[in-house]
Amino acid sequence: MIPFSIIIPFHSKDPYRKNALSVVMNYYKTLFPNTDIIIAYDGNDPYSKSSAINKAVKKAKTEFIAIVDADILCPKYAIFTGLKLLKYFPLILPFNNVCDLSRPLSEKIYEKPNFSLNTSLLHGKNRHPKKSIPVGGINLIKKTCFMKIKGFDERFKGWGGEDDAFVAACDTICGPHKRLTGDIYHLWHPPKKAKTNPYYSNNHRIVIEYFKAYNKKEEMMKILSKRKGI
Repeated sequence: MIPFSIIIPFHSKDPYRKNALSVVMNYYKTLFPNTDIIIAYDGNDPYSKSSAINKAVKKAKTEFIAIVDADILCPKYAIFTGLKLLKYFPLILPFNNVCDLSRPLSEKIYEKPNFSLNTSLLHGKNRHPKKSIPVGGINLIKKTCFMKIKGFDERFKGWGGEDDAFVAACDTICGPHKRLTGDIYHLWHPPKKAKTNPYYSNNHRIVIEYFKAYNKKEEMMKILSKRKGI
């Protein structure tokens, strides 16, 4: 097996999200018992997902890293396939569809967080049309590439936008990512829209900077040289 570390960013007092984290941790511990799982907490107020992930990556002892949201279940075969492809690509997105599990099914899973989950038996509603597939959820990346782009941009506060900026920087500086075909599964919890984040407007402005510099290496390097990161 290819050695890798799993990083899960988390910051919430919501009991449903805590239940989701417990399920996700048990799921990946069961699939990969010899793999380090690092929970990316952060002492900043407001919480910075970017800062939390950057701190966690510093602790990782492997060259390959999986950054996984605390409510996402990714099939084992997709992760294995993605890890193998990291020999040829700097970043792998091991899915092309997010399947939202229903509240009843998620609550049933929460009742028994330690039982063995078979993702092939899960079912739910597809979240996105094929033309707007998200880049967040789970990323498999080489640590050398992560360091080269200074990790996640710590100007992002709260949640929202950091994943898009991260992938734009990686594609431009390290080379295009590879997306696989398949589902990842999102556990239900009370939704919280990005626009409720008081820093949403600033986060959106930063994302636009990255989009304007996409595939323009010199412009992207200017952004990376001026901002805080790992």
